[in-house]
Amino acid sequence: MQEQETILSLLRLGWSRRRIARETGHRRETITRYGVAAGLLAPTPIAESKPATEAEVPTDLKPGIEAEVAAGSKPAIEAEALTESAAAMPAKSRSSCEGHRPFITAEVAKGRNGMAIFQDLVEHHGYEGSYDAVKRFVRSLVSSTPKISCRFETLPGQEAQVDFGEGAPTRDARSGKYRKPRLFVLSLSFSRYAFRKVVWRSSQQIWCELHEEAFAHFGGVPEWIRLDNLKEGVIEPDIYDPELNKLYAAVLNHYKIIALPCRPYAPDLKGKVESQISYAQGTALKGKRFELIDDQNAHLMNWDERWASTRIHGTTKRQVREMFEEERPALKPLPAARFEYYRIVERRVHFDGHIEIDGAYYSSPSRYIGTTVIVHAGRFFIRLIDPINHQLFREHPVTGKGMRRTVEADLPKQTPPQVEKLIARIATLGQSCGTFARAVETERGALALRTLFGVLDLARKYGPEALERACTMANAANSSRYRFLRTYLQHHAQPKPLTERNRIIGNINTYVDHVNTLTKRQQGELFDDRR
Repeated sequence: MQEQETILSLLRLGWSRRRIARETGHRRETITRYGVAAGLLAPTPIAESKPATEAEVPTDLKPGIEAEVAAGSKPAIEAEALTESAAAMPAKSRSSCEGHRPFITAEVAKGRNGMAIFQDLVEHHGYEGSYDAVKRFVRSLVSSTPKISCRFETLPGQEAQVDFGEGAPTRDARSGKYRKPRLFVLSLSFSRYAFRKVVWRSSQQIWCELHEEAFAHFGGVPEWIRLDNLKEGVIEPDIYDPELNKLYAAVLNHYKIIALPCRPYAPDLKGKVESQISYAQGTALKGKRFELIDDQNAHLMNWDERWASTRIHGTTKRQVREMFEEERPALKPLPAARFEYYRIVERRVHFDGHIEIDGAYYSSPSRYIGTTVIVHAGRFFIRLIDPINHQLFREHPVTGKGMRRTVEADLPKQTPPQVEKLIARIATLGQSCGTFARAVETERGALALRTLFGVLDLARKYGPEALERACTMANAANSSRYRFLRTYLQHHAQPKPLTERNRIIGNINTYVDHVNTLTKRQQGELFDDRR
């Protein structure tokens, strides 16, 4: 009797017969008969085809039917049970979730699964039914309300879609194990003609270079490109104002293409490239392994030319290559040169009006001193970008470490007077000294002050003649470095000996007279105090 009540309680909670049989160990036929007898289940073909035996008849029904069973009236018993079960069918047809239909329908529309809805029902809506009931109810809603999708039609040369997928297993040269590289696919939306390539890793520059390879393969570029919110292309996804990666934005600007990032969690907006990835994975790469990544790319190229481009597309009902030849004239022409890649960094403009990149120094207008500017550092150029309006304000060719690139316009409007005075003073020491001083001022402008003071210090230490020879050698070597003069003098000149007389040092007798006078004065003051 206790086990029977347990089964009936579980049926009232909405448990399925399969689940009750798994948890209690009873046969489903027995559970069905208990449920039918109690009015909790509708009769099933199993219950109708097999008459109840003494062991399977519920205990509480035995006293009333023993006589009828002994008299051979089983059909009458079954008919009576069926009648009661039929009367109970309307009660069973109502799901335990029916009272929560508005909430469940709204949650299903949001894309939530049955388990999440079940948890919210239990915690916030006092639901006492089973998860299986919620799952069945959600399944009925989903099947009754199919998803409606809109097809995006594009003109020739108007749109392309791009995304990453997974390639076939390929042996990694470093680890010796098979792993799946990344499958890059860029597809033209009108003709479905696609460029495919697998790479081991991705980065901002690799992502952009793959785009350029695809454009070269097509022989032109579309008006806009639709992409997912990958970090290589989109820094910050947003429904209304997504922020593109700066390098990617610069590449697209070079090719005059507009980027259209999809809304977050809406990959179906680029369904054409999603289908291209699935098509390549399921047809060209399914069940294959490659020893080299170049082998996989060669296989993809051959498969694309032999099969993918010559197929009749299921949607357009036309050959892909034929449609591509129709679309090719509508693509915009490629630029004269490919994009020149560079690093995007930030640098602070020092007090001398220069920034430092890779050990070299490049001048900036004086109004940016003390501020941080954006720097595009390429292989052959250095470009300085205003951080506020993002406009280019200075460009330099790349130079070596320790070297300087200074634009005349970046120097102060007038050189401070003290520099000119120092140059004139050094020029009195010799012609070569004056030439050297003027070269220092030309290269460093206002920053030449300390170097010129150092030149005067060398003149006092080694004498004008030795300094003149050193400046002659520096001018011949086209060098304006103070270190050149100092090193030359250390090896080819002797410091001037110290002297007892100098224009600022008086005669020794002067100091003797001064000491005697002070001594006599102190002795006289002491005698007066004693008196």
